Amino acid sequence: MYVLDLHGRSHISVRNDIIREIERHWNANVDVIFVTGNSTAMKNIVIEILAEYKLNHIEGDPYNHGYIKTTV
Repeated sequence: MYVLDLHGRSHISVRNDIIREIERHWNANVDVIFVTGNSTAMKNIVIEILAEYKLNHIEGDPYNHGYIKTTV
């Protein structure tokens, strides 16, 4: 499992970091967690990019809503 912490970072700068993380692990069948905090805007950026790559995702869990998990 790999974690990319986006919490507290600029919305403008994270797009390339998210894409780089997805492509770095492409076809490796590993979980990647994007820590977004509670920012709806940051979550939407991650979800939009995951959709471009046709990746399914899970948004948080009952105890922690501040991340998005996918398998690459």
